[in-house]
Formats: sequence, C-alpha cells, structure tokens
Amino acid sequence: MKRIIKGCICIILCLTIGFTLTGCSSAELTEENVTKTVEKVETSLKEFDTKDLEKYVDSETLSYILKMAKGHDQFSDLGKAIFENLDIKIDSINLEEKTVTVSVRNKDLFYVASDFAQNLLSNYSSFQLLNKLNDDEFLDNGLTQLTQGITDAQMKDEAVQVTLTITQGKKNLVLGFDETAEDAVSGGALTAIKQLV
Repeated sequence: MKRIIKGCICIILCLTIGFTLTGCSSAELTEENVTKTVEKVETSLKEFDTKDLEKYVDSETLSYILKMAKGHDQFSDLGKAIFENLDIKIDSINLEEKTVTVSVRNKDLFYVASDFAQNLLSNYSSFQLLNKLNDDEFLDNGLTQLTQGITDAQMKDEAVQVTLTITQGKKNLVLGFDETAEDAVSGGALTAIKQLV
C-alpha cells in the first residue's frame, strides 16, 4: 500500500513539474517573454555574446560577423565596441502580427565605418580582402583603428524607431532584424561593413 501511495505521489509531482515547465516556456508568445527576449538581445549585443546572439537574433549581416568572431577575437572586440552604448526601449508589442516596435539609440557610426570600408576597398581588391580576413596582423591593425574611431564617435541625438519580427523557436523567441533594424542598432556600422562583405 505504501508503494502505491509513493508511486502516485511521484507521478503527481512529475506531472506538476512537467505542466509548470510547459506553462513557463520561453518560446511561448507572450508580452512578458517578448520583453525578456528584447532585454536578452540588448545585453547579448552589448557583451557581443556570440552564443546568445545566434540563439535570439536572426540577422544576415550580424550572422556573418558572428561567424568571423568565432575564429578571430578582433571581430568580437569590434562587436563589443559597436554595441557598447546601445540602448533599446520597447514602444509596443503586437502579438497578433508577431512584431515588437522598439526605439533604438547608439553612437553615430556610419561615417566611421564607411570611411574605414572605403579605405580598405581603395587599397585591396575583394579577393585580397577575403585573404586578409585570416591575417591576424592585418586584423589587429585595421580593426583596432576602426574600434578607436568608434570609441571617439558621438551618440546620436535621437532614437530611431524600428519594428522587429518575432518567431518562435523550440526553446525561445527569436527577433528578426532587417537592414533597417541592423542599421539602427549598429549606429550605421553594419550597413557600412556590408560594403566589405
């Protein structure tokens, strides 16, 4: 009799835990989970946490930089410099359309990154640049110069409003960044870097 009671209690506890975990799934499309996801993405960008960014962000240009950051610390340092001053505020969440509208503020980095990109393109062919991406000395010199320019740049006066798409992954929500959103969060840097890649 005691075994039956213990077995029943174990089954009830397992079911309760299972329902609790299912109910708290971070992939569930709720305002609370969207808010947490936006906060997670902001933190991940500032820290340039490649694992979390791959998990929570869908962005073509950012994905390329994340791949490069895995093999080269210089790209990771560049990412941290680009997003260090990023500020994201939620304006509205539309669960029906699966979107979140945010106001984004960062440094004005377009001209710094664009000048850097133009300088490289005037000195190297696309083929030469591809080969240089594996040259640590080249990356140290070039990206250090770009990072310094980013450090010296001024904050934008006003925030930019963008709308991000929301998709549901198996374990979490994912925010989709189009070119406009990439441009906003990076202060224009990703748009300029696209010229190189």
